Amino acid sequence: MSAKISAVVVPKWGLEMTEGTISTWLKSPGDSVTRGEPLLEVESEKIVNSVDAPAAGVLRRILLEAGNAGAVGSLVGIIADADSSEQDIDAFVASFRAPPSNETVNATNAASAAASATPAFAAVAAPTATTESTASAAGSSAPVRISPPVRRLAESLGVSLEGLRGTGPNGRILQEDVERAAAGRADSAPTVLAPPMADAGGAEQPRVLPWSATRRAIARKMIESAREIPHFYLVMDVDARSLQAQRARLKESGTAPSINDLIVHATARVLPKHPSVNANHAESGLLSFAHAHIAVAVATDEAVLAPVLRFADHLSLTDVTRQLAELRQRVTERRLGKGDLDGASFTISNLGMYGIREFTSIITTPQCASLAVGAIRGNDDAATLTLTLSCDHRAVDGATGAAFLRDLKAVLESD
Repeated sequence: MSAKISAVVVPKWGLEMTEGTISTWLKSPGDSVTRGEPLLEVESEKIVNSVDAPAAGVLRRILLEAGNAGAVGSLVGIIADADSSEQDIDAFVASFRAPPSNETVNATNAASAAASATPAFAAVAAPTATTESTASAAGSSAPVRISPPVRRLAESLGVSLEGLRGTGPNGRILQEDVERAAAGRADSAPTVLAPPMADAGGAEQPRVLPWSATRRAIARKMIESAREIPHFYLVMDVDARSLQAQRARLKESGTAPSINDLIVHATARVLPKHPSVNANHAESGLLSFAHAHIAVAVATDEAVLAPVLRFADHLSLTDVTRQLAELRQRVTERRLGKGDLDGASFTISNLGMYGIREFTSIITTPQCASLAVGAIRGNDDAATLTLTLSCDHRAVDGATGAAFLRDLKAVLESD
């Protein structure tokens, strides 16, 4: 086996990661790569991170194209010297064995383990025609580079791939390219998209929106939380006039925190006084935090993510406002790091900006509680805000949760 051949594998980011979806290959077969330069982007557990090349050489093969998922440690690409033969590479692929998941910490470590005699989870086969379509469009000699989920989306929208210009690497057709083409056609010929309403005998073909790695990760987490955590809920109304007055004073002084910023700041001051609420559940016992590490829910077009504001109890209101703005920007730009979503002791979710009066939230494991914030109702004479605390009854009793809400209410209503 040639020592000049290196494996590119699905990395492991975090204990709970079991698979990753290839978001984008930043290099194409035949491109030269240097060790440590960004090679591809992998999406998993609500984030997209760049994977660096584990060795220098030439990217000889891509075994898992963009849009496809692979298990942690599975082989997705081959880097080798230009003079390495195809037979050597075939032999490397055939003998590759994925390392145990707890050893697959990153692509570099996995690459060094690829040639070992570690027992395999599954050998990774050479790429097949189903991995990514490279068939030429009718009337065109250029290959169509498109992942299976995006191809299915194009079929569901009735978008022809012929002449469609892809904006991805090497002309790969991305989801936004297909949606843009469908939207453009709708503007020019709306009757083509749907049958006439008079055709009562027909059946609508629903549009297929493939699940992303983010949605699959959220689904797994919510199923786990709903199944394992015995939830109960406490609801309390808060006089919101002090909050409104405080925000008005700060706006006059040149700063403009949101109501949510004020609530996060107040919650951070109260949480350390309630160790059972500011905690994680574990089989060995309650993992109580001395400081507030608050996950704040941020909505995107695709999903709701909750990056963590760490040591929030040590932050001034100005710092809270600034750091939350930075986290929201990073969520929007998909620049969250693999540690930004871990280690929270508590979660706050606010739907007040949508006019929602009150709601309940599912606790994110292993946390023991989460706070749902509704809209402020009324006027300057009588403004009310409803807070709903979701509690894990294994760790939090009713009186314990009520005491936390009582203290938070007192802080929010203070001048």
